[in-house]
Amino acid sequence: MAKTEPLPAYQYLGTLVNTLYLTAQVAKRPGDPELLIVNQVPHRQETREFFRQLYASFSRRPERSDFVELFSVHQNFYAVFRYYEGASLASLYTGCPGSPGKRMQLLIAALFAVCRAAGDLPEAVVCSLLQPENLLLNEDETIRPLYQFQPEFLVGEAACSVWAQAAALIEFLMEKELKKPYHKRLRNICQMCRAGLYESLPALISDLEKTAAILPETGPVQSLLSLIRRNKARLAQISWLGIATLFICLVVYLITALTDGQTGTIAPIFDIGTITYVAAQNEEGSEIQLQDPVDTGTSGQVDFSSLPDSSADLASEDYIVQPGDTLAAVCSSYYGAAGYAELVAGFNGIPADQALEAGSVLRLPLRDQLAAYMQD
Repeated sequence: MAKTEPLPAYQYLGTLVNTLYLTAQVAKRPGDPELLIVNQVPHRQETREFFRQLYASFSRRPERSDFVELFSVHQNFYAVFRYYEGASLASLYTGCPGSPGKRMQLLIAALFAVCRAAGDLPEAVVCSLLQPENLLLNEDETIRPLYQFQPEFLVGEAACSVWAQAAALIEFLMEKELKKPYHKRLRNICQMCRAGLYESLPALISDLEKTAAILPETGPVQSLLSLIRRNKARLAQISWLGIATLFICLVVYLITALTDGQTGTIAPIFDIGTITYVAAQNEEGSEIQLQDPVDTGTSGQVDFSSLPDSSADLASEDYIVQPGDTLAAVCSSYYGAAGYAELVAGFNGIPADQALEAGSVLRLPLRDQLAAYMQD
């Protein structure tokens, strides 16, 4: 293990990382309540280039509030940053608890915080910032990166890839969604990120923001709910139109029913018997002709020279006379021709011009039998 050299300028409060390549401790200056993180790295050949880049990055950016100082004592390098207390994403979101929408927003906020803090920092520093344990969630649910170097990201053969670490962060926060078949777009983003196909972190963040907008509707139930939400106004309009149509139909039905009950003008439908068809083959075609039994084919007048009486052997049906009925109207409705009025009057033993009394019973011979009688 690396041995920590005591520095008189700092009071050490605890150790975060203690390995052969890195010792990270929480410290503060005497009399100053502000907590700092002191990253101590042994002065080795493989770390010189890394700290040279680190020093160049921070020396050009003295306005950074997160960075405190970078110095070397004897055989060790020291990088000092502000230390932020708070629960890390690693401790809060292992196993992907909570809604996917909230975790997606945290992922975007974490990448944005790293993008804003990274600047021209060495790649190893950016890789460390992308670690879930180095991303702290404050009480106001804002993301703040913790500058704590990871030994495996320093230099040499184990140098990290920013895109591999960004993809690992996506997989950490969205592991459940990446396993579901309908989150294809999110899987594509993760694969592109791991392959290093993005030109910058802002481009990755932009794609994630577009995916976040449709993330709640990627499941079957969520898709249905989203469809209802998007078309709420249209569905409401269709519902009101349906209600209005139903109301109009109800009003028309009530008016029709009341009118029928009051006037009784709609005549009942009766069985008018069997129509006699005379089929003839036209010499010039095969058109079927129909002949009305009332039409004798001569003068167009019905021959009533010999009318049947009530004792005639004819089958009949009883008809209850309605108010306003006449023999001609009844025959027109029942037989389809008013010309049977005189024949029906004779069959009932009443004058053809006699007024019908409402409620009385009128015997109506079947039409085919009357036609047969007229032809005899």
